[in-house]
Amino acid sequence: MVQKHHPILKIILVIVFPALVTHCLHAQHFGSARGIGLSAYTSAVNELGALDWNPAGLSRARDWELSTTSAVLVGKGHKVKGMMFQTLGGTKRILENHTFGVRYSPGFLLDFVVPSTFQFANGGQSISFDKKISFKESYALGYGYQLSPEAAIGVSARYMEESLTDTEPFFEKDTVARIRFTDYFASSWNFDLGVQWSMNAKWHFGIVAKNLFRMKESEFPHETREYSFRPTKTIRFGATYQPTSVLATSLDLDSRRRGAAGIEINVTRSLQLRQGMFFGKEFAPFVAALASSIGWVSESVQIDAGFIQFLGTRRGAELSLQEFLTEGVRDISANQYMRNQLMLTVSVPLSVQREAMAKIEQVRIMSEVYPSSHHIHAHRPLGIARVRNISSKPIEARVSFFVDQYMDAPTETPSYVISPDATADIPLVAIFNDAVKLLPSVVLRAADVFVKASPHTGYDDKVQTRVVFRGRNDWDGDALTLRYFVTPDDPEVLRFSRTVANEHKEELATSTKELEKLVSARKLFDEFSSRLTYVRDPKQSKDRVQFPSETLALRGGDCDDLAVTYTSLLASVGISTAFVDVVPPGEEDEAHIYLMFDTGVAAASANIVSSNPKRYVVRRDFKGRETVWIPIESTMMTEGFERAWEIGAETYFRDVEAGSGLTSGWVRIVDVLSR
Repeated sequence: MVQKHHPILKIILVIVFPALVTHCLHAQHFGSARGIGLSAYTSAVNELGALDWNPAGLSRARDWELSTTSAVLVGKGHKVKGMMFQTLGGTKRILENHTFGVRYSPGFLLDFVVPSTFQFANGGQSISFDKKISFKESYALGYGYQLSPEAAIGVSARYMEESLTDTEPFFEKDTVARIRFTDYFASSWNFDLGVQWSMNAKWHFGIVAKNLFRMKESEFPHETREYSFRPTKTIRFGATYQPTSVLATSLDLDSRRRGAAGIEINVTRSLQLRQGMFFGKEFAPFVAALASSIGWVSESVQIDAGFIQFLGTRRGAELSLQEFLTEGVRDISANQYMRNQLMLTVSVPLSVQREAMAKIEQVRIMSEVYPSSHHIHAHRPLGIARVRNISSKPIEARVSFFVDQYMDAPTETPSYVISPDATADIPLVAIFNDAVKLLPSVVLRAADVFVKASPHTGYDDKVQTRVVFRGRNDWDGDALTLRYFVTPDDPEVLRFSRTVANEHKEELATSTKELEKLVSARKLFDEFSSRLTYVRDPKQSKDRVQFPSETLALRGGDCDDLAVTYTSLLASVGISTAFVDVVPPGEEDEAHIYLMFDTGVAAASANIVSSNPKRYVVRRDFKGRETVWIPIESTMMTEGFERAWEIGAETYFRDVEAGSGLTSGWVRIVDVLSR
């Protein structure tokens, strides 16, 4: 009941000014349970908690991930004070290098009550007219951009809502006391800017400017502004040292002389343990809190549970109004009113695309594909893929290569172990099908390169490159690949050699067994050369080579064409052959190839081939026996066997015996086919 007294004169107003502020701590956080345990998270954050710790960490978050956090407040004696749903949010990567994050956080809420009392004189009616102050950060947005495999930047915006409910007494008819409520609202966006940089696999750094910018949408009236939110610009620097894949240590320091330190141990691939602490000169004691957390991660879910224990005396349920007005609220996510708490964070990837463990940084194709020698790329690398381990653990990476139409299936390399943040150059091999043999001219085809990192299924990264396929008659100038034009089993080659054998069967039958191959070689040469016209090769080192069937049909060709065809004819009757590849030092334009064949005559009986040792070469056959080989100059084919032999022997003696070409490396002997 309201008592009546003499108006104004008999009423003495006694205003007891507010002495205490009561605060109700709904929930606070450190961004995530992992962040609590590691404590120093600026350089290591890689999930939605980056919105608070360092927005650059969004760039390292999983592709499409939903995350939720709940907290349990713990009072004295570890008594549970209540549980609060804190956050729900997610991250999404777009176009490889861009990552966005959004969070709804109803649990980021601080309420304060400033009690006041209105009382009539002489022990009359007492009426409470408390002020209520609320700070709420319900929304946050962020963006991270991967500048390079080593560096990322990010920005986050956190939406702060402030409300103040003011009460004041007033009188109706001078004697009836009533309370008038006045509500004030203010809101603002607070922006953070962050950077993360990995110097190498062991050292990672981060820096963030907290509350760097503030965009006010509205604010309290001037007379109540002392109750407003007071964000402070702060620069925080962090470093993480990871000497092995099992252990990581972190340290954070900021411009307010506060810091944190922590350690993370990967007990297994899926289980992590963390221990951390918070310290600073403005705290009492210097080490303000100890924290720990445990994490379990799989391809489908990540669960972290963390606990923080504050040391020394924390703010109780009440504090003086002067203390509140002096210190204010500077950060709703970490402030002087925080209590011991247990936090649980659950993160679930929503897309079928899992978190990548490996990235293809570069693909370098080192060779064109020549149809005649396409099968060499099954063991000789066609190119190299540079793969980086972008995870925090060692991986086993395998690279696949595929060209549609010209390959029946992708080829896959063996596993390469790559340490965290390290790279490996993995050679690419390819097994092409016979479709490449039908290419009449040069074509450019797209090739897909995939990298897969164990133990997950699917590929981690994919890039596309270009491969040049030459025409079926193109040759790269290497004697090693020229032998792939030799086709002794070609029907036209077999028909020619069989015809010659039938026409000269009596002469071949009367020759000695030792000279049978030499006689056969001479007859094939004579019949072949009698039908040909030599065409000088204008390039000599790299050109177009005819297959033997084409040369036989055209009845002409350059030295390479004739050497290939004659070699094929010899091989079709069981005679071993070799190419002599000559590239004079400093005179690459004078490069030249001719051939030699094995007479089968033992070295001890070389005189039955020729009395002049400069006319033949003694070398081992495919069985390891020393036999007599005869050099043949293919450019002399139209001038008869003896002339081609003579010039071939002179060239070999000049280049190999006198010029030491074999020992110096500018002459090579490439065995073609051994029979």
